[in-house]
Amino acid sequence: MAPGAFTRSVGRRLATVATAHLQVRDLDHGLELGNRSVDILTRVQSGRAMDYVAEFNTTLAPVGYRRFAVRSRSSSH
Repeated sequence: MAPGAFTRSVGRRLATVATAHLQVRDLDHGLELGNRSVDILTRVQSGRAMDYVAEFNTTLAPVGYRRFAVRSRSSSH
């Protein structure tokens, strides 16, 4: 299988799992997975994938960690 064949799927799944970690207040693991997701998803053109990152940012906002949210928005352009 070609490298990167499932890049978008992996990035979306990481964003989803990162969001789940944030929902149970596991900030360290959530941020680690969220960063990996953004790193992967910056290599693809997918509005749906960016929606997963936006959902992660929405979940992150109440925790008060805004720096990551800013990073992901600037990475998606």
